[in-house]
Amino acid sequence: MKEIKLTIIVDDLNGAEPGFIKSFGFALLIEINNQKVLFDTGTKEDVLIKNLINYGIKPSSIDSVILSHNHYDHTNGLSGILKYNEDVSVYVHKYWKKPVRQIGDSIPSKNMIFVEKGGIFKELGEKIYITNAYMSSDYGGIYEQGCYIRTKDSFILICGCCHPGLNNFLKDRKFLRIPDKSPLHIIGGFHGFKFEDETADLLYSQIYSVIFCHCTKNSNVFKRQFGDKCFTGTVGRTLTFEK
Repeated sequence: MKEIKLTIIVDDLNGAEPGFIKSFGFALLIEINNQKVLFDTGTKEDVLIKNLINYGIKPSSIDSVILSHNHYDHTNGLSGILKYNEDVSVYVHKYWKKPVRQIGDSIPSKNMIFVEKGGIFKELGEKIYITNAYMSSDYGGIYEQGCYIRTKDSFILICGCCHPGLNNFLKDRKFLRIPDKSPLHIIGGFHGFKFEDETADLLYSQIYSVIFCHCTKNSNVFKRQFGDKCFTGTVGRTLTFEK
């Protein structure tokens, strides 16, 4: 594959392409170097599976899953993948087993790979970084990790709900040795986060696109700050980047 493809498989913020089903939660399919990686799995396993099949992907062909945080609307579709691929690797952060509200279904221990610290995970396609996990006080406390993908001339930051705030995941680039001036695309749910105007001004030339999904509450603020660089996600929409 000469391209990196990101396809929104589960989302509820906007509509859906013909044949796809809108559903609460978030799931994004990453296709890179012949690897198929799911970032989050939505709430309903039947929706996840139907949307994957409608896109033309067999659930059994999913190589790995990255879960951002342990809330049911990001994890509970996983059981559908496990029915087709009982050995699929599931990357979770090191705080995964801490009690949280709105917790997701349990994951078989044999499938879980704990991310002790952020870094490049070459087994996921050599261009995928998983961030460190950061804590948020939302819902009584939740840890969350994100994901960066390196393209030919930019980086893509993927967030599930961004409970700890985009600032934390952007600061994590220093730890991950990602140049902090590299062009950046951001996609996912951003919950209640919004940039201060001064910060947005500093980031404006660097951020090439912002795609809102799932739980984003301040899309109007992002649109005011970043203008026509902003888009709303649609289930079944594919974004393509040069590898």
